[in-house]
Amino acid sequence: MSDQIGRSGVIARFVGKTFVAFGFILGIYGLTEGHETIKQTALGLLVAGVLAMAYGMVHWVIHRGVTNDRNGSNKS
Repeated sequence: MSDQIGRSGVIARFVGKTFVAFGFILGIYGLTEGHETIKQTALGLLVAGVLAMAYGMVHWVIHRGVTNDRNGSNKS
């Protein structure tokens, strides 16, 4: 998979998925316990995870195949 997307795209997608998962876990804990700081941290993790996954998607679109040119100017 790293050959298709590139190393930074794979790392961004992994970090994004991890941040989103921990964001949901902390968000649920913050809602059940009522800690405002934990809820804000969870929201920050969710936003950071979504941004990291968006970066991975943009990196894939730019470097891989959705915007392929017929003239052979693809970077692969």
